[in-house]
Amino acid sequence: MNSALNLLRHALGLVTQRPLKTAAVVAPALVLMCGVGLSTAVLAPELLTLDPAHPDLETIKSAELSLALLIAFILSYAMMAILWHRYTLKDSHLPLPMCTQLVFGYLWRVFAIALIQLVAGVALVMPLVALGNIGSGAATNPAMVSMLLTTFVTQLLLMWLSLRLSLILPAAALGRPISLHQSWTATGPISRSLWGVAAALALINTALSALIALFGLTRPSHALALELPIYIIEGLLIFSVLTTLYSRQIQNKEIGQP
Repeated sequence: MNSALNLLRHALGLVTQRPLKTAAVVAPALVLMCGVGLSTAVLAPELLTLDPAHPDLETIKSAELSLALLIAFILSYAMMAILWHRYTLKDSHLPLPMCTQLVFGYLWRVFAIALIQLVAGVALVMPLVALGNIGSGAATNPAMVSMLLTTFVTQLLLMWLSLRLSLILPAAALGRPISLHQSWTATGPISRSLWGVAAALALINTALSALIALFGLTRPSHALALELPIYIIEGLLIFSVLTTLYSRQIQNKEIGQP
């Protein structure tokens, strides 16, 4: 039941089974997210065309404004996750009332996982980047292949780690928090299957990153129109994977049969 393919099919079914309902559930977060995107396009358009691999920070006109827009986008993304977790899990576990404390509880857990991923990235992934750079110097057409391979391996390692730890997020969205240790222990029996899930998600992310890079968009409005829908759809898929894992590994229940 918990094979990688089954987990992904179930998560995809949660998103696509009733697309209009999906849009309605996360609509408040989407409105905020689109508002942040449009504000960025008007007030700080340079952020939308910044190269994430080699960002030129000198092009940023206002660090304070950029930080404010980034925080607003993270908040809107977290709101989308919370709304989706609460909707998909409501039949199996009645969530506690939505409140500011719940939202901030979710956010600090997101930052905790991000910090763990950062440490893991420095310890495990930086050697891959260095190795990729060495390979790039020797290859005839190095840049794209080396970048994609390094990106994929990096995403694979960090995605697997995230899946093992991130059951704390749907739990926090319901107002019924669990610890990182509990999440790690609960996902232990399916850790091998999670490699397959992580590989699929990493492949999707790498392919989408390559697609965005291929377009080489230089106009902020074009970058926003392409990237924002991708972030939303990819986010909903990942949230649905976490919802499925939480319902099966923590609640021992099945939700939303696709």
